[in-house]
Amino acid sequence: MKGEGVDRGTKVTILGLLTNVGLTGVKGVAGWWFHSAALLAEAGHSLSDLLADFVTLVCWRMSRKPPTDNYPYGFGKYETFGTATVSILLIGAAIAIGHHSYSTMLHVIEPTIQAMQAGPAQDILRNFVDYNLTALDAVKGIIPHAHTHGAEHAHEHESAGAVHGVDINAAWVALASVATKEWIYRLTKKIADEEKSPVLDANAQHHRSDAYSSAVAFAAIVGSWAVPGLPLDALGGTLISILIFQQGWGLFTGAMRDLTDAGVPESTRRSLGKIVGPLITPPTSASTSSYPNTQSILAIRNVRAIRSGSMMFVDLTADVSPLMTVREAHHVEDRIRKAIMSKRSEVREVRVHLHALEDGQFPRKTNGDGPC
Repeated sequence: MKGEGVDRGTKVTILGLLTNVGLTGVKGVAGWWFHSAALLAEAGHSLSDLLADFVTLVCWRMSRKPPTDNYPYGFGKYETFGTATVSILLIGAAIAIGHHSYSTMLHVIEPTIQAMQAGPAQDILRNFVDYNLTALDAVKGIIPHAHTHGAEHAHEHESAGAVHGVDINAAWVALASVATKEWIYRLTKKIADEEKSPVLDANAQHHRSDAYSSAVAFAAIVGSWAVPGLPLDALGGTLISILIFQQGWGLFTGAMRDLTDAGVPESTRRSLGKIVGPLITPPTSASTSSYPNTQSILAIRNVRAIRSGSMMFVDLTADVSPLMTVREAHHVEDRIRKAIMSKRSEVREVRVHLHALEDGQFPRKTNGDGPC
């Protein structure tokens, strides 16, 4: 992975991609061989991680391109687009895994219901299972084959009248996956934080969700092995799907905010305001004679910012003396710009609107909608 143009973000994404190639194959084969629904669900999750790595790699590389005449603000939105795509992959994986695991769980408990004493309770449970299986079959056509093959494999055994117990050796595969994915998560997260990259962060969260879900799978496999009569393995797969869906939805909503140019949170605006706070020298009265000097910054307000991938663009209003010269105004803008960009490496541009206070006018403290 040496060579010109290969940066840390590219390297860690390729490393994650290769890791997911291995994990997808190992967990898929082990889940099939050891009859583990949770491990098959994990293989599907690793497959979605593999697709996410490809998306991350392309979007990360595109976002690193310098600005052009057609894209004067750079290509940061490619990162946001990549984050949205990764989140959709997560949500899709969650739906597929949930379908697979829930269907398996219903088939596992069918024999127990059949063995119950005839009566209202058995009828209610049988109707519940039949209704849910019918609903699952209705949406089966839209579930990716990669996630449903494990369920079909389990159903074939069940229809033959012999639902295989989970082999405890499947737990070792899940445990190894936990360690591997937690390691690649920490490595990716470290680089994502240093680069302030949302698409690398989304991919890191994808790795972390796989580590969490592998831990749930480990517990479910051990539980199913210890108590074979309970569908704990399939229940674990269902819980995994809920966990992944929540994470994917959180990433998706965040990406949509950035794509629609929503402003940064209030906490970020306050942080930017604190950075420029020491530059302010407030007047003692509303008279221009009380202004410290013509180069002073009397107030800073209307601090706003939007994100474009890993980049942030800031604009604000600075109240100054009406006697300030053009040279002094340029110096003030430069001071504000340097103060912010030295503390926040993700800031790519700071636009400063200078508002000249008239005699008898106090600086405003509100964050109004307009530049003045």
